[in-house]
Amino acid sequence: MFRPVRAALLVALAAAGCDRSGGAGEAVDIAAPAAEVYPEGASDFTGEWVGESAGVFGTLKVRRLAVDRYYAQFNSDDGLVRFVCNLRQVRATPGEGGEMTPANLALFEWQDGRGGRGNGWVLINREDSALSGEIRYGGLGAWDFVRAEAAAATPAPPVELEVGQAAG
Repeated sequence: MFRPVRAALLVALAAAGCDRSGGAGEAVDIAAPAAEVYPEGASDFTGEWVGESAGVFGTLKVRRLAVDRYYAQFNSDDGLVRFVCNLRQVRATPGEGGEMTPANLALFEWQDGRGGRGNGWVLINREDSALSGEIRYGGLGAWDFVRAEAAAATPAPPVELEVGQAAG
């Protein structure tokens, strides 16, 4: 995938975010929002995602282990950060009633195999195309991702060349 495409998508995600770090001495709440079942049915977290984990850009690959369980692996673009996650998708009752269904919220625990570990939560949007959440790693950071195939399909922004400058 083109780096400019990935960068443009991640800048858009970052601009839509908010400061989650809290001020000096201020407690930050990592409580997850309420789970919701979309009218389209159960949300699906599986697939390859590109984005950031606590300001570190990389790829998150998620595979299903059971109806409401997932295994995920994050690898930073520079190869320096790597960790795995155990995600549990929360079940909720649809707004119109009925049986509890896997919702748009997953809670997770992560570890890096070198003593680093923590937890967090992540929401998936109605279109199953973007993830947004929080990760606790000794501090608190944003988790923002888009599906890799959607990121690859987004055209790169035009490159402005100065007079006399060659493309490439």
